[in-house]
Amino acid sequence: MEIMWVLVFFFAFITIVFVAFAFFFPEWVGITGKKALSIQAHQKEDPEGTQHAPSSKDID
Repeated sequence: MEIMWVLVFFFAFITIVFVAFAFFFPEWVGITGKKALSIQAHQKEDPEGTQHAPSSKDID
């Protein structure tokens, strides 16, 4: 019976740790966070399908 409580508390602890990592470090657990979304927006093409020439800061 006490092994059941150990497993329940272990599962609860692992779940709480996962939720904390998902909140503070979403990219570490496979969630697209603000940083990844900003990178995707930067790489997106415009609606006509043409790409813009890279700026000087992108080349350096």
